[in-house]
Amino acid sequence: MLLQTISATRTSTGLTVQAVLDENEYPTGRTLTKAERVALLQRVERDDFHGEWNYTIAPHDPGQEPPVEQEQAKAPPIPVEATFLLTHPALTGMSREQFDQLVQELEPCRRILAEAEREKRKGINRRGYNPGVGYLDHRHRVLVAVLHHRNTVTLTLAAQLLGRVPTSLNYHAHRTKPLLAFASPGIAAALASPRRTHPPRTIDALQNAIADHESNIKSGSS
Repeated sequence: MLLQTISATRTSTGLTVQAVLDENEYPTGRTLTKAERVALLQRVERDDFHGEWNYTIAPHDPGQEPPVEQEQAKAPPIPVEATFLLTHPALTGMSREQFDQLVQELEPCRRILAEAEREKRKGINRRGYNPGVGYLDHRHRVLVAVLHHRNTVTLTLAAQLLGRVPTSLNYHAHRTKPLLAFASPGIAAALASPRRTHPPRTIDALQNAIADHESNIKSGSS
């Protein structure tokens, strides 16, 4: 009824109105990150006449990556070989494909946690905060949480390999470990395996633990 009323609008100068029902879902209560706000403002073209009211927002180009967060921009890159080493099944208790699945499963939980953290930080004076040292992406947050949960690598050694400080990994591991409870049953079974009593503390010891794991698999399959 309302759409018909709007569509019936006419003026003496020939103006006609078209109205359609937008059935898309628009979740409420979502707060844009700083990077998302910057990306959005770059797509806004304001009219010369009252640009605060009259403007056009260009559609998002999927091929154009949005600007990274300040914390991520200052963070040193993590060596690919370090990630590959630490995601070995001997350490995570699961295949690398299962680990990738776990990262995807926990992504919605990460968003909820990140939103809660942003709300908590509002109004806090962050002078002296060093985001470059503290930042860790979601994939590696899950990784250090799994490694800490299974006690297969000390966080000191993991920090050495990932190029972060141990206190940062300790923070992210403890913040992310509760999310592991939302893993699917198959992965949850791997996470429920007994914790290692004496985790490797050196790279040599870590490589020996991986070699022993692979040797046991080969001997078991022969």
